[in-house]
Amino acid sequence: PYKVPRDSTLQSEEILHSLRLGDMEDNLLISDKEILSTTESTGAKRLFLFSKQALSMQAPDPPPCVLEPMTLKFPAEPSPSPLQFGSIEQQLSPLHQALEVYERRFMLHLDHGRVLADGADLRLTASRTCVTEQAVMARALRAAVSNLSVHFNGTLRLRSEFTSDFQSKTSAHASLLQRFESLMNSLSGIQLHPSLVTAARASGRVMETLLDTVPVERERAWAAQCQTSHQRLISMFSDLEISFSELGTTTSREEEARQDLEVEEEIKVLWKEVEGTGQQIRDRQAECLKTLTSDHGEVVKVIMNAISGDGVQNAFTVLEKMSQASADLIPSMRKDDEISMQLMEKLASSKTKAMKRMKVRLREVSVAQSAIQRVNASVGVLKEALAQQCDNMIHLEHVSELPDAYRDFISEICRRRAYGGAVSSSSTAMMERLASLREDEVKARENFLRGSGRHLMPAFYEIFAPTLPTPPPLFTPQLPAMTEMDNMPDVGPDNVGGSSSAASQMQGGISSASSLTSSSHPQAEEISTTDNPPNEHLIVSADQTDNGMIGDSSANAAADRRTLMYENAILRQTIERMGSKAPRTYIDEAKDRNPQSAILGNLQNELKDEKTEVRKMREIIRKKEADEKICDKISHSSFKVHDVALFMPTGRGSGGKRTYLAFHTNCPHHYLSIDNIRGTPDFVLGRIVYQEGLVAGELGTEANPFGLHVGTKFFVNTVEVLNSPS
Repeated sequence: PYKVPRDSTLQSEEILHSLRLGDMEDNLLISDKEILSTTESTGAKRLFLFSKQALSMQAPDPPPCVLEPMTLKFPAEPSPSPLQFGSIEQQLSPLHQALEVYERRFMLHLDHGRVLADGADLRLTASRTCVTEQAVMARALRAAVSNLSVHFNGTLRLRSEFTSDFQSKTSAHASLLQRFESLMNSLSGIQLHPSLVTAARASGRVMETLLDTVPVERERAWAAQCQTSHQRLISMFSDLEISFSELGTTTSREEEARQDLEVEEEIKVLWKEVEGTGQQIRDRQAECLKTLTSDHGEVVKVIMNAISGDGVQNAFTVLEKMSQASADLIPSMRKDDEISMQLMEKLASSKTKAMKRMKVRLREVSVAQSAIQRVNASVGVLKEALAQQCDNMIHLEHVSELPDAYRDFISEICRRRAYGGAVSSSSTAMMERLASLREDEVKARENFLRGSGRHLMPAFYEIFAPTLPTPPPLFTPQLPAMTEMDNMPDVGPDNVGGSSSAASQMQGGISSASSLTSSSHPQAEEISTTDNPPNEHLIVSADQTDNGMIGDSSANAAADRRTLMYENAILRQTIERMGSKAPRTYIDEAKDRNPQSAILGNLQNELKDEKTEVRKMREIIRKKEADEKICDKISHSSFKVHDVALFMPTGRGSGGKRTYLAFHTNCPHHYLSIDNIRGTPDFVLGRIVYQEGLVAGELGTEANPFGLHVGTKFFVNTVEVLNSPS
């Protein structure tokens, strides 16, 4: 059931080295690191494999853990004796038989000790393996929870970003859908320009208001569809919010993390118990086995000496003492073996519980991962639906922006017609200028031919300059036809210089303004300053520029006037786009104001200034009266400027002069400035005229002249001495 990813990165030398480091760190017998260490500074990595079948609902619970060996098999008979009692030719005496019984007893105890010592080694190894496997499970769970946390936090960020975008767009859509009918009704109140109405009638249609240009039924049907899709989006977003809430909260995940941490702490405690109790039992068993082996060797030596000599009776005494001395070894080893077995049962039970909890936790993580993926997929679907809804709402936004678009349309028509007039007038002026130059050239040639030309020889006309008697060529340029002007509605000159009826319905319509063009057209500036009132010198109407402008001819004046009209149209269009109000509107608002309002405003400002002066004078008088009422009582609980203080000597400071401290009650560190000290008076009584707060610096420096602790805040007071005994 395990699926190993076929990733080329797993075959890189760096990744393989990191995985080997992880295996070494997990092997606590060769690593000096603490089990389940939270610090990974060696670059070690671990690869965990999870079985999906084992995490399914139909999968059975993991089988109970059983550590081996739980029971030890003790031999009933001792091992063969190193002594060959049966090889003796003569029949064994009863004493020799008794010696053999002693040797057999010690050999049996040695065999039992070996079984117990070997069992202690096996049980310690099994215990270590069990705890290590639990640590691996804890690391695997830690990795799974960390991966889930990364995806969960990413989903939270996705939720925050998408929710903000969704709410901003849907609120705008809801507002537009709610205002749709009122927008349609407002369009019926905006009258089209008469020239547009005439153009519509010429094409066989009747259009009098801005609403007549809108396919009303189709737009309303489209608005109904958008309303339905908007409600569906809101419903889908509500379902998505429910799905987000089902993913859990940070608090619940913190509780799960706390439980995981408690399990890891239990594993650490088990490891310490294994390394403590288990290791000690194994060492004691080894020591007991060593003692049994030594005793058996000593028994064999005593028996051999007894058989070869006559000291059989003495041998029994020695053997009995050795038997009594080693009588507690085997019971002690069995008792330690019971403790080791109980530890193994505890570890097996802990591992069984850990495996069951591991299955539950990993399944929770797997279910949460699947839920996060489903939520992310739902967010993607809802994003696409929101994008489609935004595309659908564009058609309704056209209706919302139609009044402003119509205003800009009128301004654009005026600007283009002004452009056409400027081009036509400029070309006419150029043609007239060329005709005037040709006329002057014809007169000059006639004067030459009638004068000096009469005296030239034929060679000058035939060889040197054959074209000398010919008139100048007639220059007739063919300018492209301005067909665009023929197909463009004529909104009339009122929309160029003033405001039309249609434009006045859109906040003042279109007026003419060109403070910018006055610099390039001084004549226009002159007309503006002479014909208009002083408060309107920045507004120049092209219609007000009459034929009195200075120029070479009426065509040049007309060209300049048309150019000024075009520039005014550009400036007027820019101002309307920036301020959403026509330039003429500002002038009309100024004219509509009450002429007396300016005078009233000036009077109010003057009154405000006079009140301010009165308040200042009152404050000065109050301070002067307060200064005259200065108290002459000696202060002791607080010190401020104008207070009277009594300074008493306290010793000598860093400069060698005596230091004087203010007599106080819970208000320390108020010292007298050395500038006020003359001689060595017993006290100084004075009124504080200046007070400076400082912080004590290093001892022995000018920043700490009074020997205070570093950082202590103190005050240096300059006083007007009232009484100072010499």
